[in-house]
Amino acid sequence: MPKAGDHIVIVGGTSGLGHSIAQAADALGAKVTIAGRGRERAEKLARSISPRAAGLHIDLEDSSSIGEALADGEPIDHLVLTPVYGGNQSIKDFKVEEALRAARIKIVAFAEIVSKALPRMKPTSSIVLFGGAAKARPYPGSTMVTIVNGGMIGMARTLAVELAPIRVNGISPGLVEDSPRWQKRIKEGAGPAVEAMRSRSPTRRLPTTEDIVHGVFFLMDNPAANGIDLERDGGALLV
Repeated sequence: MPKAGDHIVIVGGTSGLGHSIAQAADALGAKVTIAGRGRERAEKLARSISPRAAGLHIDLEDSSSIGEALADGEPIDHLVLTPVYGGNQSIKDFKVEEALRAARIKIVAFAEIVSKALPRMKPTSSIVLFGGAAKARPYPGSTMVTIVNGGMIGMARTLAVELAPIRVNGISPGLVEDSPRWQKRIKEGAGPAVEAMRSRSPTRRLPTTEDIVHGVFFLMDNPAANGIDLERDGGALLV
């Protein structure tokens, strides 16, 4: 669990799971900085969390915004990168421009953020990189989603070695039913697919937002967790 006074920077903290992580960390007394597209939006959402929270503008497709946001500030105890890439395409209908965008968002930008934040990190700091279960369970149209999520594992491992003693880990959520992303999909008709996934899971339940937050806090806190990919899917990848 993050400690009171820890400074946690959450890229993607303006929405979805990132915002839930920010709220939970703030409730424990941590100083939270959230980053997302739009300075005013990020600052407004930060104020909705806590008067001590801060908001930054970062556009993952704009290197200048990354450098500007991370150039100055107080030391960072934990850096969490949550943005997802959700574009679907198959190799039979491959679009190079969209593939480059996926690589930019989930591979290049993640590495760039770590590089820019590094001068502000401590030997005791940690980094958590979000991937997803599509790394190991492809679905129709998941070509680039699967590729970039698989890349998160390699990134966590190589950075854990290169940045030692800073710890670097990945987390791969499964279908998080109560997340805003999946609630929207259920309203659009994905309910049967969600129920099929639930029935296939060994636990007969799907991961919740709370489960993912708990997993992130574990990776922040446990000094022996380094260079790993923490799957939070109830064992669905086993069947």
